[in-house]
Amino acid sequence: MKTIIFYRSSYRGNTLKIAESMADALFAELVSIDSNPSIDLSDYDLIGFGSAINFAAHDIRLQRFVSSQNLKGKNVFIFSTRCRPFLGAYHSPLKKIIERKGGIIVGEFSCRGFDRTGPWVLMDGYNKARPNDRDRFEARLFAEKLRWKLHPLALIYKNPVTRCSEGITMRRKGSDIIAGNKVVFLNTSTCINCGKCIKICPMHIFALKDTVLPIDEKNCIQCRLCADNCPTFSIYIQESFLNGLRIALRESFSNKLQNSYKAEDN
Repeated sequence: MKTIIFYRSSYRGNTLKIAESMADALFAELVSIDSNPSIDLSDYDLIGFGSAINFAAHDIRLQRFVSSQNLKGKNVFIFSTRCRPFLGAYHSPLKKIIERKGGIIVGEFSCRGFDRTGPWVLMDGYNKARPNDRDRFEARLFAEKLRWKLHPLALIYKNPVTRCSEGITMRRKGSDIIAGNKVVFLNTSTCINCGKCIKICPMHIFALKDTVLPIDEKNCIQCRLCADNCPTFSIYIQESFLNGLRIALRESFSNKLQNSYKAEDN
């Protein structure tokens, strides 16, 4: 998923800290609008816009920048740092611009940021040391959830089964062949057989046949190490409460998961 994040961080670097955390999680390009960027957005799957909240809205320069972009049909998320403890309607002006430009808002994030302006000079600033490590962690978590939500295989389990190969259920998505039943899905058409998933999976879910396949998805514990380390984003884990409950029950009342974890690589 090709992603770009535009930001303006003009005061204490508050917004930049949040933007960097999100960019790291999304493998995104990070661009300051202060550089007056001129970038063709047609090839991007996800676009982020963020700044501090000034006078109950995003930075006016960011608003003007967004107004100049063609966002028709694009997935867009917005973020901000703010002085007040509650977000309120501070995102509304930017959201209206994005919607007017044809963008699809898929998420928004905000956290507190240090402010030493106006009345706060009397107490040497408000929201000292914010954003902190927890704020940056929550920003990264927001971005990871967004990346997972927009994964190209997120709804593949709804596609009809076309055939089975070596006991593995197969589905089609366009011209791609997707292996997997209910939990672990692997796009065999984009997989490059690098073997990273085989090496990193603690439960030995994957094996190399003619191609890499998820041969034992019932043992998946939803750790997502395979998907997070796949260089071609070809793996998706269908996370669910029921699957989590299955894992907990099997771990509590049987030794199947423990034995799979302890098994030697074949």
